[in-house]
Amino acid sequence: MWPDYRSESHLNAHLYTLMCCADERDRVQKKTFTKWVNKHLIKVRKHITDLYEDLRDGHNLISLLEVLSGVTLLQRSGPLSKRLSVSRAPPLILLGTEEEEEEEGAEGPREKGRMRFHRLQNVQIALDFLKQRQVKLVNIRNDDITDGNPKLTLGLIWTIILHFQVTSPGRYPRQRQQRSEQDVPTGA
Repeated sequence: MWPDYRSESHLNAHLYTLMCCADERDRVQKKTFTKWVNKHLIKVRKHITDLYEDLRDGHNLISLLEVLSGVTLLQRSGPLSKRLSVSRAPPLILLGTEEEEEEEGAEGPREKGRMRFHRLQNVQIALDFLKQRQVKLVNIRNDDITDGNPKLTLGLIWTIILHFQVTSPGRYPRQRQQRSEQDVPTGA
């Protein structure tokens, strides 16, 4: 049952303790997930220092998914893709080699600009990639990640960890090597 708080000060003290525990948990998760992301991004010579800030433009998120899946994410080119809103991103083409990319004449996966629209589009490319693989993204939208929402950014990274490491190891080309306990993130 619920504890019997005899005064408002006891209740406030208990709430303060709960909030401190939640903040500590979020801090540990952020540190742990940042290390996990860097462990994979190092393969493409990238590094992040702040999980919330460094995923906002979508570039590192796309790179992470490319490393984990072993495929290149490409946005379909053409006049239609320029007119689509952020919520209706153009379909993705998944290509395995650079030769195939040149044959298809597709654009690179990332919007190069620094405007909010470009960042939203990049994050949407990553989210669409995950949705194509039946990864359930509950209440995670491109603007949540672009705005650096801590809870939803942690949720997205945890979902990626679950999909690529825990529930389907060996399913993707670059993950066929032997798994060890150190592959799954643990506390910092």
